[in-house]
Amino acid sequence: MKESFIMKAKQHISVIAAIILCGVMAACGGKQSGEQQKEPAKQKTTAQQTKSSARPIATINIYRYDDFSEAKAEQLKNQLQKVYPSVRLAKASIPLPKECYYKPRDRYKGTGLLDNLMKFRKGGYALGLTCKIIYDKNEISPTFGVFGISYIGDSVSVISSLRPRTLKPLSDDELQELMLHELGHAFGLPHCKDERCMMVDAEHGNKFAQTQSFCDDCKRYLNNKGWKL
Repeated sequence: MKESFIMKAKQHISVIAAIILCGVMAACGGKQSGEQQKEPAKQKTTAQQTKSSARPIATINIYRYDDFSEAKAEQLKNQLQKVYPSVRLAKASIPLPKECYYKPRDRYKGTGLLDNLMKFRKGGYALGLTCKIIYDKNEISPTFGVFGISYIGDSVSVISSLRPRTLKPLSDDELQELMLHELGHAFGLPHCKDERCMMVDAEHGNKFAQTQSFCDDCKRYLNNKGWKL
């Protein structure tokens, strides 16, 4: 009797142990399943945060002064859109500020035009286009003629389609290169030491023939700012 009772007791204990073990395994399996279900949700949240934290691309607004042709401005806009995704050309022209005009040399003060352009800029970047000679003070002359002028990293640039020395117009390719050079300054690039880079210092001369693209470092910088070079 005792042996039979002991045998039955052992069988009951084995059954109970098996039930408990199954329960534990089921619980562990449920926990693992829960973790697997949570992982995709976590990945989705991270992707959403990355997307929401991406900064929007600022628009480059082109303003033509009333001496600059609308067709030429539209052409420059189309060229700029090839390397920058958000470009807008203002429909109406803007007047050249009389206070910036220097009559003895028939030219306009470059920094004055930049300050004037700031008044029209509504966020983003501003590029002014003129056919008049613009000047900036340097060691050679207080009214030295320049192709273009910018405040580095301060979002505004002005370019002229006229050569300050010969008074001949720039070619379409030269004007496009000048535009990209000055906008590079507006986006924060200083002059580059690479003599073949579009951001090289003109050094009071004309280097359009040797600078037809950006160097790798300048490309990398501008691409980080939203350009597509």
